Amino acid sequence: MAIRTMKVDDFTVAQRVAICFAAGVVGAAAVVLCSYVLFGLGLSAALGVQAPVPLKSPDIYKPLFWGGLWGVPFGLLISAAWSRLYLFGFLYVLAPLFALYLIFLPMGGAGFFGLQRGGPTLTLYLALVNLPFGISTALAAREIMGRQGRTA
Repeated sequence: MAIRTMKVDDFTVAQRVAICFAAGVVGAAAVVLCSYVLFGLGLSAALGVQAPVPLKSPDIYKPLFWGGLWGVPFGLLISAAWSRLYLFGFLYVLAPLFALYLIFLPMGGAGFFGLQRGGPTLTLYLALVNLPFGISTALAAREIMGRQGRTA
């Protein structure tokens, strides 16, 4: 009995969204891991951040859930971006990063780009710590969906 290889177009939109929700959680876990790497290297303290994201419950669930939510639009676009998935993943981090800079930080009282709380160093730290999100999400999605390309 031959094993059938799945292609991205073999998945329904709902399946791609569900898979990319899970891939977004993996991407968010990479961001949390990156925060610990930056902290271990001393870059966090140099940029004014005192501690990495806590790994204890319930603190860890918030970034993982948000990563999953940001995986949903990734899943809606993955079919069109499949041939350049890693480039798309690398650039995709800009969407949640700009939402952080322009919506969530101002709502939390840190001002646009976090300039009222930590100045440009906080902005740089947030960019560095979030860089792995898009590419990790793309890697996880490709692993789950399979390495084959789009159907012709």
